Amino acid sequence: MEYSKPLKTISKIIPTSGKHWVGDGFNVRPLFDNYAFTEALSPFLMFDYAEPKMFPPTKKRLGVGQHPHRGFSTVTIAFQGEVEHADSTGNTGVIAPGDVQWMDAG
Repeated sequence: MEYSKPLKTISKIIPTSGKHWVGDGFNVRPLFDNYAFTEALSPFLMFDYAEPKMFPPTKKRLGVGQHPHRGFSTVTIAFQGEVEHADSTGNTGVIAPGDVQWMDAG
C-alpha cells in the first residue's frame, strides 16, 4: 500500500529565541518566539519551555506572583522535576515528572 497524501512543506523555521525571566528567578524560552501573537499562529496557542533549574532551600516565598489566566486553559507538562501550582482560592497541586495538568480558568 502506497502513501497517497501529498507531503506538507515547511513554511518557516523559527530560530531559537532568547530567554526571559518569570517570577523569582527562572527563565522561560518561548518556542514560537514573537510569532505566538501574530496571524501566523492561533492567538490562543503559546508554548514556553522552562529548562531544569535547582532552587536551594529557602524561607523566601518563590513563584511568579498573581497573573491572569482568566478565560482560557493552560496545560503544564513536567518532563523532569516538579512544578507546584496554586490558584487564587488556595487550591494547590504538585506536577511530578510525567504528569500533565490541564487547568481551565474562569
